[in-house]
Amino acid sequence: MTPDPFIQFIRPAAQGDPVAMQRVFPLIYNELFSIARRVRFNFHGLETMNTTAIVHEAYLKLSDGGSSPESRAHFFSVAARAMRQVMLNAARNKSRDKRGGGLTPERLHELEDRINLSPHASERMIDFDELLSRLEEKDRLYGQIVECRFFSGLSIEETADALNVSPATVKRKWQMARAWLYIHMPAFNVS
Repeated sequence: MTPDPFIQFIRPAAQGDPVAMQRVFPLIYNELFSIARRVRFNFHGLETMNTTAIVHEAYLKLSDGGSSPESRAHFFSVAARAMRQVMLNAARNKSRDKRGGGLTPERLHELEDRINLSPHASERMIDFDELLSRLEEKDRLYGQIVECRFFSGLSIEETADALNVSPATVKRKWQMARAWLYIHMPAFNVS
């Protein structure tokens, strides 16, 4: 059986090997792009957000090293967290800019691909993250499942694999998390 090139390069890439990251990036780019686009459109007002900038920022977070993905699904659960952080940072920066405390970006990729959010979208992203954090206080697994399903678009089975739990547990907790988020943020659509 031929080893999956994704798995072959993802571990060294996640540990900071630049050659491995260059080889794995083309394998993940389109999938990350699709995920970022889907998440972007789930928040009304993020239409101005640059999907490419989200992917590149997430890529930089992923290539900083520090994690050792066990599988493709596990990698995309880590990518989901990176995208959540990228979008939340953009929302917080926009909120800070609105209050007059914005700083000029210093990193080149921030200058080239600034992630633009409307003030409304920034507030919704921050509100969603606060709700998700409250949900994680009840049970960390809820937050991890939402990240995998919403931010990464993983299936029930892929999420179960990434989190080392049963598909039945993921399905049950996903339904409960969606209901809880909808009750607390009814205009938000978590499918």
